[in-house]
Amino acid sequence: MHRVTSISTLGPHAQRFVERHAVACVAAVFPRSCYLEAHGDFLCIGEESIGRGPLNALLSGAGWTRLSESLPPVETRAHIARGTLHISSIALDATRAEPWRPASWPSARRAESVACALRRLQRFAAEQAPVDGLARVVLGTAGDRPSALDRAALPRVRRLRAWLTGDAPPSVDLLGLGPGLTPSGDDVLGGMLVALHAVGQAGMAAELYAALAGAAPTATSPISAAFLRAAAEGLGCEALHAAIAAVLEGWAEAVSDRAEALGRIGHTSGWDALAGAMLVLQAFGSTQRQPAGVAWAQICE
Repeated sequence: MHRVTSISTLGPHAQRFVERHAVACVAAVFPRSCYLEAHGDFLCIGEESIGRGPLNALLSGAGWTRLSESLPPVETRAHIARGTLHISSIALDATRAEPWRPASWPSARRAESVACALRRLQRFAAEQAPVDGLARVVLGTAGDRPSALDRAALPRVRRLRAWLTGDAPPSVDLLGLGPGLTPSGDDVLGGMLVALHAVGQAGMAAELYAALAGAAPTATSPISAAFLRAAAEGLGCEALHAAIAAVLEGWAEAVSDRAEALGRIGHTSGWDALAGAMLVLQAFGSTQRQPAGVAWAQICE
């Protein structure tokens, strides 16, 4: 008999997964999460501590403990019917899950307030961002002894900056750069896609994602590509949305706490996504009314 565990929260892509697919398979298993895959779509089942996000189906601590104790191996088939996922002897009920979708982006405050928040975030990131990953090289704080990853990333970051200011076509050669389930380069690009939506540049997000989608099948992992698809819709993890919103609201006092919370996601994923978002926030104005191509640096000067 299946033991039934209730899913507490479903992100929009997770909800879509449950509605679209009848059969899936276990694609990956980690200490706090596991992934199901079906026809290139992914669902991340995890304990609530991984945070809310577009692909995430969250379980309470007790629920995740019950699941993890008998979690089947990779390639085990799962069946989905009437909103319930059946994995081996486990049943996960999604019918009463709370749907999660990030709040609408705030209308930005005065440019001076937003610039102050962004400067504070830049200082905090310079002090706290990990040495590995790409956050420091993206933000220009890598130091005078760059790693091999830094050296590979630097010209690629420059090409992205040139694209943001209208001086070059979209560059996707950060895709797949770095280790991990979601490589650091992918996390930077995902942060950029979400932030482009935040500042009203959905057209640029679509342009960048069109280039990424063409390269993704051979350049990065299928799971990372699924996160990028969500980011192309302006959907990132809740902590990333909170950090970007703090800048747009000009809430300088909150940006450090929000960045710290984001930095706890993954080994470097949270910091790398934040660095990508900051590339966009530095390149464009602070509001959805800011004309495309107006450099943020002009406001900060």
